Amino acid sequence: MELVFSVHGYSCDLALHPISERTVELIREHGADVYSMKPLNWWRKGKTATWGMRIDDWCTIKVTVDKEPVAFDAGLVTESPLRVRRRMFLDSKAKYLCVLGFDNEVCSFSWKWNNIRAYDPSLFSFMVHQWDRIMGEPDYFILDEMRYDNAFADLHNWCDPAGFTLVSPRIIDLDQVREELERGGAEHAGPPFPSPSDEAQQVSG
Repeated sequence: MELVFSVHGYSCDLALHPISERTVELIREHGADVYSMKPLNWWRKGKTATWGMRIDDWCTIKVTVDKEPVAFDAGLVTESPLRVRRRMFLDSKAKYLCVLGFDNEVCSFSWKWNNIRAYDPSLFSFMVHQWDRIMGEPDYFILDEMRYDNAFADLHNWCDPAGFTLVSPRIIDLDQVREELERGGAEHAGPPFPSPSDEAQQVSG
């Protein structure tokens, strides 16, 4: 049996980069123009990017077995979001993060497994990031990867991209986030993670 999981909606290419106080000042001064500046040309490079599909009210999910649609509860996708990447920065010595990239490229993703023995939606496992407080929007989920019966897909397709616009750079003050979480603040739901105060963004000398 052939199993295909397809999502049509907005894809994301977002990066969280540790940045210096000097770069904080640069972003504050130039805003989105920093995308064209040499100091930030690396925003799509390295291991800090999250690339995937937004799971929101606009996206559509279709599951087929031998090309015939089968039942699937879309709520399963966002049941257990990952926290690993965010903890990586919180547990480091980094003081500021910057969010760069895009999250509005219309396209389709699909995963295909060949020769499955039976269809059971409980055998799906989803690698999903929840960026509510990073992006300042509730229920901000990004589907990064998935498995069926502990196996990655035999084929993964990305189809029909239709252009995007870059998000305005957003700076997160990690020291303030750490203090908030130590007081028992929630990691996922809640207001956007704090940006540096005016005083914190002043660079001496």
